[in-house]
Amino acid sequence: MMLEFCTLQFTREELEELRLALLQRAMVEDELRLEKGQEKADRHPLLDRVEALLADDQEKLKAIDQVVEDELWEFAWYAYTDEWAWYRAAQDVNADPAAAKLAEADKKIRIEKLYKNNFDRYVAEVDMREAPLKESRAANKQDHKKPSH
Repeated sequence: MMLEFCTLQFTREELEELRLALLQRAMVEDELRLEKGQEKADRHPLLDRVEALLADDQEKLKAIDQVVEDELWEFAWYAYTDEWAWYRAAQDVNADPAAAKLAEADKKIRIEKLYKNNFDRYVAEVDMREAPLKESRAANKQDHKKPSH
C-alpha cells in the first residue's frame, strides 16, 4: 500500500473546530454502534492526533466532551419533536373523515398547516423537560384509570 502525505496548516481556532467536528462524529458513530449491539470503537485515531496537537488538559477535554454531548442531545431532541409534531398533525388530518376525499397534495397542505399551528401542543405531548418526575407519574396514572360509569 502506498502512503501519501499532505500538509495542512490550521490556526489553533480552526484546529479546535476540527476537533469538535471529529468529536461529534465519534460520538454519533459510538452511539450507533451501541444501538446495533456492537461495542464502541476503542480509538478514533484522527481525533487522538488532533487532540495531541492541541495538548489540552483532561479537565478541558471532559468539558468539551460534555458540551458536544449536550449539543448532540439537543439536536436529537429537536429532530424527534419535529418528526413527532408532523406525525401528530398527519394523525389529526387523517382522523377527519372529510380528509379521505382529499388529494394527497391537499392532505399535505392541511398537515403542514396543523403542524405549524399546533406545533407547541404536539411537542408538549412528549416534552420530558416540562413536568417534574412526580407530577408526570401522577398524571400518567390518572390517564390510565378506567372511566367510571
